[in-house]
This record gives sequence, structure tokens and C-alpha cells, in this order.
Amino acid sequence: MYELVSPVNLLAVLKYTGYILMAFAAVLLVPMGAALLLDELVAVSIYGGTFLLTAGAGVFLHRVLPDYELELKEAVILAALVFPFCSLICAFPMALSTDLSYQDAFFECVSGLTTTGLSVAPAGMGPHFLFTRAWLQWIGGIGIIVLVLGVLIRPGTTAFRLYRVNLGESRVRPGVIATARLLGRVYLGLTVASFLLLLAGGMSGFDALSHALSAISTGGFSTRSESIAAYPGFLLPGIIGLSSLMGAVSFSLYPGLFKSFEGLRGDLQFRYLLKLSVAGTVLFAFTLAPGPEMSGFLPAAAFQVISALTTTGFSTMDLGPVSDASKLFLSALMCIGGSMGSTAGGIKIFRLIVVISLIKRVFFRFFLPREAITPLKVNGNVIEADEVYNLAAFVLLYLGLLISSAFIFMLAGTGASDALFEVSSALATTGLSVGVTAPDLPLYLKLVLCADMLLGRIEIIPLCILLLPQTWIRS
Repeated sequence: MYELVSPVNLLAVLKYTGYILMAFAAVLLVPMGAALLLDELVAVSIYGGTFLLTAGAGVFLHRVLPDYELELKEAVILAALVFPFCSLICAFPMALSTDLSYQDAFFECVSGLTTTGLSVAPAGMGPHFLFTRAWLQWIGGIGIIVLVLGVLIRPGTTAFRLYRVNLGESRVRPGVIATARLLGRVYLGLTVASFLLLLAGGMSGFDALSHALSAISTGGFSTRSESIAAYPGFLLPGIIGLSSLMGAVSFSLYPGLFKSFEGLRGDLQFRYLLKLSVAGTVLFAFTLAPGPEMSGFLPAAAFQVISALTTTGFSTMDLGPVSDASKLFLSALMCIGGSMGSTAGGIKIFRLIVVISLIKRVFFRFFLPREAITPLKVNGNVIEADEVYNLAAFVLLYLGLLISSAFIFMLAGTGASDALFEVSSALATTGLSVGVTAPDLPLYLKLVLCADMLLGRIEIIPLCILLLPQTWIRS
């Protein structure tokens, strides 16, 4: 916290915002190319113009401002700025190339870049819009900062701090830039594998590409208004479920799979993910049909549990009419989320494991002398006190935000279970909906969901630091 005694260096933040603008300008080239292939020349000119303005602003900031070594607090500010800032930029070409208002286009961009999948767009939107949303989810899954690290930043302290804020301490290569590039290749490889599986399963090329981009990023935007319910049978939903699980596993495990599966089998988060998926399927099926007919609901329950737990947000059933018990159960799964180091949202399985270990430790200490030293360990690693404090602060902020956001929806007349479900979906960046999120949703409720999606993707604390007065002004 000592770094926050002095305000952040605004010029340093602007300097590296230039890098972000250049990286995001390159992101906009893909929707421009897609518009060219689809012969949508108006969209080509709109996205091309936005690319030129964004790239020009990025190059200007990069060239005019001197070099700075980023402090950790400035890296945190950049992590907090990147998603809302890029959403504001991307909403302009999306609104101009469709019939959406700027506010609704901003909602779609936030939902895309945060890998959520909630939508206020009307049915019947064209293929360019559908592809652009899926592309934004894919980019949001790997993160703009990772693109900056992999392409634009030189090795050094600044690269390390940007990596630490966005991806944590763990590395699969000695250097953070080499690690970022390797994770990018893993991400691309998983996407290609998902695309090929969906093609082999009978999807069209366009649908397979869009769903692969959304599934591996655990995003959930579909090209069909019925989501995955539009694809009958078990094969395609099974491939989508597998792709969602692949995106919810820590990417740092994948490089080791070429040598052995021991790393995957030995990963505590992966084991919890599988156990929660199996137990969750049985319990959710029971909430749907608490009787002998429960077995008939197991396939649909399995898909929805995996979709909720991995925070992907695809659906094979209408969740509006299900019981409150079913909605609350899925809400809990969404809040848990997937593994640390994956594209999944939520509180994350690792934090759940730490909380469970902490509770066990509290009870265990009743049988020990007061002076006994019992460090908190997870999978053989000691969890330091600072990590426990950060975890406790995050979980309390998460629950407080969840309750306050749901309360706003309840004041607007939404039922308690529906309000909690919709807010849980936004905050966990999932995208499942019981029908509350719709084109006619009042603007202030859309903004509440936008705030929840951004806070969920950024993990709350960086955005809170961004808004603290002492971050910018010497107190």
C-alpha cells in the first residue's frame, strides 16, 4: 500500500494507454476484414475509420510521451482502464454499422470484452454483428494486456508488473513475455481444436467459428437466438461443453500435457472442477425433477451446470420457468466459477479451496494448544497472511456488490430469485439469463449490469483503486 502514498504518474498511464490503443486498433481490423468478406462496405469504412483514429491516437501518445518504468499501482490502473475504455471505443463502430443505440452497443461491447454473453440486441441481427461479438469475447478472454505484452512491450520491470497484475505470479517460462506468448499459442490452439470438432460435428463454418471463439473464451454469445438448444442431439452440445471446460482450466497446465497428464491430474483446481460438475449435475437435476423422472433431466442438467460453473453462459433450456431452487443453485455455481489462470469468471475455485481450508483450520485449532503454529496450506503451499486478507476483502466486496446490485433490480420490480440470478450472471461474467436482460430493460439497469460485468472481469479491487481520490490526488 505504500505506493499509494503518492498519486499515480498520469503521464506514465497515458504512455502505456498508447500501447493499449495500438493493440486494440489491430483488434478492430478483424471485424473490418469480416465486413469486407460479407460485402458490407459501410461497416468496412466505419471500422476502418475507427481503426485509423484509434491507431493514430495510440501512436501519438507513444511517440510524444517519454519512456517510464511502470510502478505496480500504475499497472493496476491500466488493468482497470482497459476494458471500459476499449468498450467505449468499440461501441462507436458497432452502433454506426447497426440499428443499435450507442448505449446498447456499449452494453454489447462490455458483454463481449468481459466474456459475459448477456445481450440486449434484438433477434435477427446480421452475421457481421454476431461474428464481431464472438471475436470481442475471444479477445477479452486472452486480454488486451496479454496482446500488449506479447507484441509491444520489451522485457523488464514494466512487463513483469503488467503480467503480475493481469495474470498473477505463476509462469510457465522464465520470462513473463515468453510466458504471455506461450499462453497465447495455447489459447489459439484450443480455439482451433474446438473449431475443428464443431465442424466435424456438423456445424456450418460460420457457426463453428463463432461458437469456438465464444466457448474457449467462456463467453457464451451464440449465433442462434435459442443458443445451443438450436442444435438437437448430444454431439454438438457435448463438444460445446467440452470446449467450455477447456477454457475454464488453468492455461498453465496445457504445455505440460504434451509430456504427461500428471500435472492435470494433480491440479487441485481441476479435480474440484470435475467434482463440482458431477455433483452439481445430480443436484441440479434433482431441483428440476425431485423424483424418479430425475434421470431424464441429467443430460440437460449436465450441460447447464458446466455452462454455469465455467461461466460460459450457453443454454439448452429456457431458464425463466424453472423453480427458484434451480435458479439459486445455478447462481451459486456461477459465483464459484472456474480455475485461476483460465478465461472463466466468478470468485474462482482456488479461492473457494482456500476458504474451505481456512474453515477447517479454525475448527482444527480448537484441539491444539494456543501456542501451536498451524500455517494455512493448500496443496502443500503455505498461504501467507496478506493473501488471506486480499482474498477475504475480495470475497466480501463480491458478495456486497452482488447483494446491492440485486437489491436495485428488486426495487425495480424484479423478483428476488430472478434479480439474484441475473446479477450473479453479470458479476461472474457468465451470460445466462432468465429473461430479465432484454432490449426494453431500463437504461439504468443496463448500466448496473455493465458495471457488474466490468467489476467481475477486472475483479473489483483494481476498479476500486481507479476510483479512489488518493490514486490521482496527493492527500
